[in-house]
Amino acid sequence: MSVSTGIHDILAIFPLLAVFFASTVPLLIKSIKQKEPSAMSTLIQALSGVGIAAGWILISYSAGSLSVFSNALIIDGTSYPSVLLILLATGVALLISYENVNVKGEHFAERVFLILNSCIGMMTMVWANDLLVTFIGLEIMSIALYLLVAMSHEQTLAKEAAFKYFIMGGFSAAVFLYGLAFIFGSSGVTELSSLKSMSPQLLANSRLFVLGWSMMLVGFCFKVSIFPFHFWTPDVYQGAPTPITAFMATAVKTASFIALLKFILSFPVSEAPAILDTLQWMAILTILVGNIGAIMQENLKRMLAYSSIAHSGYAFIALIVAGSGSGEYGSTSLIFYLLTYSVMNLGAFAIVALFEKFEEQSLHVSDLKGLANKYPYLSFCLAIFLLSLAGIPPTAGFFGKLYVFSGAINSGFIWLAVWGVLGSVISVYYYLRPIVMMYMFDDLFKEQAQPLGPARVAVGVSLVLVLMVGLLSSPIFMAIQKSVKLMFQ
Repeated sequence: MSVSTGIHDILAIFPLLAVFFASTVPLLIKSIKQKEPSAMSTLIQALSGVGIAAGWILISYSAGSLSVFSNALIIDGTSYPSVLLILLATGVALLISYENVNVKGEHFAERVFLILNSCIGMMTMVWANDLLVTFIGLEIMSIALYLLVAMSHEQTLAKEAAFKYFIMGGFSAAVFLYGLAFIFGSSGVTELSSLKSMSPQLLANSRLFVLGWSMMLVGFCFKVSIFPFHFWTPDVYQGAPTPITAFMATAVKTASFIALLKFILSFPVSEAPAILDTLQWMAILTILVGNIGAIMQENLKRMLAYSSIAHSGYAFIALIVAGSGSGEYGSTSLIFYLLTYSVMNLGAFAIVALFEKFEEQSLHVSDLKGLANKYPYLSFCLAIFLLSLAGIPPTAGFFGKLYVFSGAINSGFIWLAVWGVLGSVISVYYYLRPIVMMYMFDDLFKEQAQPLGPARVAVGVSLVLVLMVGLLSSPIFMAIQKSVKLMFQ
């Protein structure tokens, strides 16, 4: 490899390097001074790295698709908006983490290091053009998350959540790697661009290849909480520190869905009716299980966890559309949906974090009675986030579902769109319950909101983004579509 080629590769992945260096600076300062650096300085350093990475992505967009490190990584049209979304979710998660009840000013540098390195794993997954590289990125992301979930001071739910996540994550990684071995054994390659040309014949003639493909799909479905691999989600989301729950529900889901999108696009799913039917039923059951499960929850974090399962089902519809022949529109609607889902979830979890005083404390829906009387601004923000999650027009969530369902109808999956609309109707009930509690009761909300400036900034940023994406949905969708076209040229 020539020197110029090496420099080209390094410059292409500069956002990843910027995030990594930002993660090491607080730990380096801590080791030199032999004391915990101030949380604010650590936060500023971390956000600076994230901001530099996002700026570089925006600048390099004009370069088009880039292939680096012998085609192991491809920075294409889907990765530009996806990495920006991952960096946004990482930045907001850092804001929520600042002086959160689970931190107590202790080991914040270590938490920042783990959050940023998990982000590095996600960026690797999104850029990967080789299934082995995808697996490496998946494990970098997951190992950091196992530690982040376990680092809570809460001694029961967090430790149980970390243990469950580690066991199930290890199992899914083993299934993923086993499937990868089968694919390599039957095809002789692991590069997605090579598999794309070989897979039609392999799917028709090699049972080993089909088994490997199915096992890798199971590994991906675990990460994005698709039925029947969703059961870990409510326990882990409830037990994890709220900032980490927000991070997992948005950034992790975005990276996993984009990696799964690249995986699906590399195989002719439309030519395998049995596989396509199975994927459709998985999407429908995910929507139903998530929404029906959320109705029965009183714990607000657990309700949002089941809600995230249902939203995975909606996103899975866009994935099916992309894999069935409408790759460009399906990919665009998936990325747009992940954008809308992420900004409204980050805001909702940021508000939950503001009212946590103790690690053992759980905020229940009934606890919100009279919240609007005491905190009108936070109540208004939470109401907007919940209405957007329900898909009420003209919020961002409505347009996210609109593009997904219209794509399903145009691709002939009318019944998927019908089930998606039905799931959205069911979800209105449990999304309106907190709003009713806040505005229809005269009780005075008992809890005192934490005076955490960065978390309040996160709420404000999320609110602005939800309103902006809703009002400018068409230009934003077209901008994403323009970027995605680079992948299909």
